[in-house]
Amino acid sequence: MTTVAETLRAQRGALTPGELRVAQALLADYPSAGLQPAARLAGGAGVSTPTVVRLVAKLGFGGYADLQEQLRAELSARSAGPVQLYPATRSADSVLGRFEQTVVAGLQQTLRDTDPVEFDRAVALLADHDRRILIAGGRVSTALASYLCRYLRLIRPLVRLVETDPSSRALALLDVDPGQTVVVFDYRRYDAGTVSFGRSARERGADVVLFTDPYLSPLSASATVLLTSYVAGPPPFVSLIAATALVEALALAVIEATGGSAVRERLEAFDSLSVEQ
Repeated sequence: MTTVAETLRAQRGALTPGELRVAQALLADYPSAGLQPAARLAGGAGVSTPTVVRLVAKLGFGGYADLQEQLRAELSARSAGPVQLYPATRSADSVLGRFEQTVVAGLQQTLRDTDPVEFDRAVALLADHDRRILIAGGRVSTALASYLCRYLRLIRPLVRLVETDPSSRALALLDVDPGQTVVVFDYRRYDAGTVSFGRSARERGADVVLFTDPYLSPLSASATVLLTSYVAGPPPFVSLIAATALVEALALAVIEATGGSAVRERLEAFDSLSVEQ
């Protein structure tokens, strides 16, 4: 299912200024903002109710009620966990076949749908050696945070992984200030502590690069850069394979933006130090 958020982001270049304000209001409190009456959404965006109606039609919905029906379905899907996703019957198809069908499609769509402007903004932030970088994730997505951290520490200095416990997050926030980049991974079901950490970092002036899924973490409204990945996998679990591919693509782009000789010298120094140990 293509989410309303994805459709909004894909069509934002074709929106009028008023429609764009409605889209921004929707994404700032997604999907809850779209579940209120159209007049209230319009008032919050500073536009007329007909502007909301025109945007809804432009997105391909028959009416505002149809938009709300999809948003309610998304709200239910984003909170679904392994228990809700557990299949009622065992599939006769092979696990490998089902895995290939689901994950490959998600990987292809993730790479195809990634906004190149957002991707380039993330690369610029991570390739800037004057910026300190903090990387954080949730209970499961901390594995992706650690993976990206290992890549970046080989490429450039001033990169640090933030552990998931509240004390480590609080200590990391003590030193967050403008001119710093904070990378956060948060996928459904979203982690309240991770969202709070990202919001606090943004409030302290940091640029936040958020990796999330198409249903959008609540942190999305505070993110400087938003990179989404499809996480669908054979039930009952989601898959982070597409997200991992996006991390690797980002690391490659940062290497190329940093410059081959600089990265080569750093890698050679790392190899030399490793041999000495």
